[in-house]
Amino acid sequence: MEKTKIPGRYRLIEEVGQGGMAVVFRAQDETLKREVAIKLLHQHLASDTESKARLEREAQAVAKLHHENILEIFDYSGIASESAFIVTEFIDGKTLKQLFENRRIRYPEVAAMIAAEIGGALAHAHSVGIIHRDVKPENVMIRKDGVLKLMDFGIAQVVDLQRMTVTGQLLGSPAYMAPELIEGKPLDFRTDVFSVGIILYQMATGSLPFIGKNPHEVLRRIGEGRFPDPRTANRLITQSRVRLCSIAASTSASVSVRSGERNVSRRAVRLQGADRQHQPA
Repeated sequence: MEKTKIPGRYRLIEEVGQGGMAVVFRAQDETLKREVAIKLLHQHLASDTESKARLEREAQAVAKLHHENILEIFDYSGIASESAFIVTEFIDGKTLKQLFENRRIRYPEVAAMIAAEIGGALAHAHSVGIIHRDVKPENVMIRKDGVLKLMDFGIAQVVDLQRMTVTGQLLGSPAYMAPELIEGKPLDFRTDVFSVGIILYQMATGSLPFIGKNPHEVLRRIGEGRFPDPRTANRLITQSRVRLCSIAASTSASVSVRSGERNVSRRAVRLQGADRQHQPA
């Protein structure tokens, strides 16, 4: 039923993904003769003001960004449309999460390279005042030719705008959520740096630094800020990379390591230490 709401210029080929908010189709743009992806808001959310506003925020945020590692947007239905959707480039590949599930990243250097590309995309977004706020493996795709694409800016925030909540709940994924986001403090680029640090740790060790039986326990552990030394899980991790994980995943967003450089990718490739206390357990 949802398929009939897409304009005629787009010929739907197959459903390629679905989440709580939207369904994603692979499609053909018959006008420009190119393959695209269409993210269509679920029918039961079509009249929900916040869901439509979130999709609009995603469209407007991505439209400001032009970077090889950020998903490109081609079209948007408009908030007044009966069916809400965005049209983007189609990525033939797998998410970083699927990559984790299918194979372990043995060498920390590979993890650092992936983190560097995510960081480069975020640095570009930060340069125009956009914080992603939901950086996680599910929102990173690796194309078949190896190109990385950061996507899903649905809860992105423009710096200095009021923080959003939905029915009193935090937006984002607990395991990758920075302490300042949990505590309702003002956000800046360091919020995304923290999430990249969690992903880097996960890629290098095969596990998350902050683990709990439920989301509440995970959030509590993030607040405590202690995590296992990654070298206990992977002996190939050097001291400089231990330092790097601790820098990015630092649970203090004050005058600390996460505030040192805006460019996360530079930090990942340089693998330099920093003059702050870090505390793997």
